[in-house]
Amino acid sequence: MMMQRVELSPLILVVDDDEQVREWLRIVLEEEGYRVAEAGDGNQAFKTMEREVPDLVVLDIFLPDKDGLETILQLRNERASVKVLAVSGQPIDAYDVFKVATTFGAHAALAKPFRGEDLIERVRSLVGPVRHQLAS
Repeated sequence: MMMQRVELSPLILVVDDDEQVREWLRIVLEEEGYRVAEAGDGNQAFKTMEREVPDLVVLDIFLPDKDGLETILQLRNERASVKVLAVSGQPIDAYDVFKVATTFGAHAALAKPFRGEDLIERVRSLVGPVRHQLAS
């Protein structure tokens, strides 16, 4: 019997301090076939990355302890290959948080609230679609 190589789907680390938001993001991404890990802030994110480095971090900008911008800077220094999708639901009156995030090194941004389809479209543009292969 011939074994076919099975590629693992991309791993996406969702970092958001709102547990309900993390759960919704995980469900949307898993339904599309992505593997998902979760963290509540930047410090937890780096602990999670000790086990497996994700292909993409979906990162809320406003977090307790280590915020999104600090996390982006640390990612660029320590894990430069990891893509970052910055998300935020904060009003953007004082300054453009997404412009700042991309200046810090985020690859793309989404304003909350967003639709699941918009998330998947952005994720695919950053890490590609999930490739489904069967092992025999």
